[in-house]
Amino acid sequence: MNKKIAIIAPPFTSIPAKKQGGTERIVEQTINDLVRRGYTITLYGAGKYVGPAKFVPIFKKTISDIKVDPDKIEASRPLRLELAYLSTIMHEMIKKDGQFDIILNHARGGYLFLPIASFIKTPIVSIVHLPIFKEMEDFVSLYKNPNIISISNNQRKGYDKINYLATVYNGTDTSEFEFNASPKDYFLTMGAMGGHKNPKDAILAVKKAGAKLIMAGGKKREPYFSKEIMPLVDGKQIKYVGEVKGKERLDLFKNAKALLFPIKWEEPFGLVMIEAMACGTPVIAYESGAVKEVIENRKTGFIVKNVSEMAKAIKNIDSIDRLACRKLVENKFSTQKMVDDYELIIKKLTK
Repeated sequence: MNKKIAIIAPPFTSIPAKKQGGTERIVEQTINDLVRRGYTITLYGAGKYVGPAKFVPIFKKTISDIKVDPDKIEASRPLRLELAYLSTIMHEMIKKDGQFDIILNHARGGYLFLPIASFIKTPIVSIVHLPIFKEMEDFVSLYKNPNIISISNNQRKGYDKINYLATVYNGTDTSEFEFNASPKDYFLTMGAMGGHKNPKDAILAVKKAGAKLIMAGGKKREPYFSKEIMPLVDGKQIKYVGEVKGKERLDLFKNAKALLFPIKWEEPFGLVMIEAMACGTPVIAYESGAVKEVIENRKTGFIVKNVSEMAKAIKNIDSIDRLACRKLVENKFSTQKMVDDYELIIKKLTK
């Protein structure tokens, strides 16, 4: 039977994402692979979409494209826009109950759908892309079978009251990332310029090791970026290139000697790690979040504790076999593996 699936995207970026857009990349790749497998997909989102799914635009513009001046409009407007988006989708799911075999929800407030999931026929599965917190756990645990998917086992740590459906690791389309056995002479950071991502430690480690660093990322958290990062950027040893897209982004990944990932928060997964390794680029990361589930220490990179250990790993990066990095992604973190896992859930819930 040709199963019909509704997929709910976050309302912040059009699909395909023009620049970084982690969750949007997961949504895009999931759609493409499910369509190849014979499923009929309807995508609910905001802005524009190009791809094989039927697209239902809840908002004509993404929330990122709806300009909000905090001096003229209340600061909570983006949050209220997101709530309006989710409420509209809930209305649609109730109105179209029975027209889909299953709903895969990637919106970040997906647990809000649990009350309607109790009285519509169509199963709703919510993939949690952000950290779980106590108040969320308390709410979700009110439901016996909430159909919640985590994207790493670490994401669940300390929140075991929730009856999780499964862990499905994020995947990446390895055909988009060219393997490169001979990188150039620089290291790379890719992500938001904020204290939780901690790019400052990458700069300090590179300086200690006498290496070069290119920093890419458009989300500048202030005053952190201006006070902690820009004074250390000299344009030679330390370069900041802003947010990148397309070929420039892929070239930065494949030509780097390693991706530096000195995060200070419990990142649920860390998509940039597998995108780098898909090119053969190893990862040097702090032991936070899902890092231990993604990197094989001393085989596809190094898991370190501080600036000194990161600097030492930078000096020893040539001991890592870049082909092993690529093979790890192909075997464990490919789009095909991710969608295989989603398909098992789809079949289980649509018998």
